[in-house]
Amino acid sequence: MLSSFIRRYSVLLASAAIVVLIGLTLACGSYSKHFVGGIANFSTTVFVGDSLTAGFQNGSLLDTQQPNGWAPLVAKQANFKITLPLIAPPGAPAVLKLVSVGPPPVVQQASGTTSGRDNPTEQPTDLAVPGHTVHDLLNYGPTLGTSSEDIITDLVLAFPLGNTNTQAQEAVALKPTALFIWIGNNDALPAIESGMPSSMTDLASFTADFTALMQGAHSQTNAMLIVGNIPDVTQVAYLTPAATVLAEAATQSGLSTAQLSAILGITNGDFVNATGLGEVQTDLQKLAASQPTTPLDDAGVLTAAEVVQVQTQVAAYNSVIATQARAVNGIVVDINGLFASLQPGITINNYTATTAYLGGLFSLDGIHPTNTGYALVANKFIDTMNSALGLSIADVDVATIAASDPLFGPNIKPGAATVRQRIPLVAAKSADVVMRGRAR
Repeated sequence: MLSSFIRRYSVLLASAAIVVLIGLTLACGSYSKHFVGGIANFSTTVFVGDSLTAGFQNGSLLDTQQPNGWAPLVAKQANFKITLPLIAPPGAPAVLKLVSVGPPPVVQQASGTTSGRDNPTEQPTDLAVPGHTVHDLLNYGPTLGTSSEDIITDLVLAFPLGNTNTQAQEAVALKPTALFIWIGNNDALPAIESGMPSSMTDLASFTADFTALMQGAHSQTNAMLIVGNIPDVTQVAYLTPAATVLAEAATQSGLSTAQLSAILGITNGDFVNATGLGEVQTDLQKLAASQPTTPLDDAGVLTAAEVVQVQTQVAAYNSVIATQARAVNGIVVDINGLFASLQPGITINNYTATTAYLGGLFSLDGIHPTNTGYALVANKFIDTMNSALGLSIADVDVATIAASDPLFGPNIKPGAATVRQRIPLVAAKSADVVMRGRAR
């Protein structure tokens, strides 16, 4: 009896081992070529994308801020090398500075113009260019143009001197073993800057460009591909809820929010952008002078119905990203899900950080994360890679990052982010410059 039991038990153990082995093969088999000695091959790791991958913050690409981006954090945790195209002060464009927490908060833009790259002889491996769309990543290389987008593209890609490659071409030339791709945010962001969903990249063009990007990355690099998707751009701190605008206007004018809703032509569920904030100021001045006012232009407001249109288009983009990335065995990182999970707030160091302006997760431009926000993004990439590849990369210590983050709530002023504040007009206009990117 005992020997029979032992034989049956041995068979069960062997069967279980086979099931585990099959499961591991199914989960990691397609990635096996990306491992060396059982360790994921990050020996030559390259990043492509837009401002979010470039480490842009407070309206600027700046050498003191770039190392706080998610890409350097992932590199540090996974112990691989990254070279950033470090931009000298006051950054490109000049960085925003918090003068007073308010309310209302006061923000100023630094004066002066950057002298260029701190490290012009070094080949960057973070090739991400603020303002780039998927089409730009494939097609837009350094030029001698004078637009803000030309200048920042040159600062990132035109070094070492003489380089004319696009992001995609440079990534191929570097022969990466791992390639991080997070692009498409600027295909969606024009909707909130313009107040018009029609300004987003049409789905057919997005699909064609993203398919070409994935197919090219797969066939020309043979790299492990880690691909981020697009967050809900209507939930950024750049946009001010109509309810916040109406409450502030009521305090200034002495009128009720219902009266101001009729005057300004906005209602709960709508969002106001930089153009709209400027128009609100003008209308309040006219009211004070007993002059006729006009409702906000369509360009100044993203209505509740338009919010749904933008969210639907972002969901369609993300479907394309998932389909095309997985078609070439890419790993998809759900950044959209991450930012959705942060909407109710997240407790860090006994403080509830939020996605509101000065809430601790978005920087002064209302579009790009703080150091703390970037740490959370880094951990999403790390956790997804660990799950997909069976790795054990340690997460970034978000609590430690937050403790020294100058824009994390308690470090600004205790209780400062407990009251919803709107983005100052100067900061919103600074964000507009990046969202516009190239003339589209």
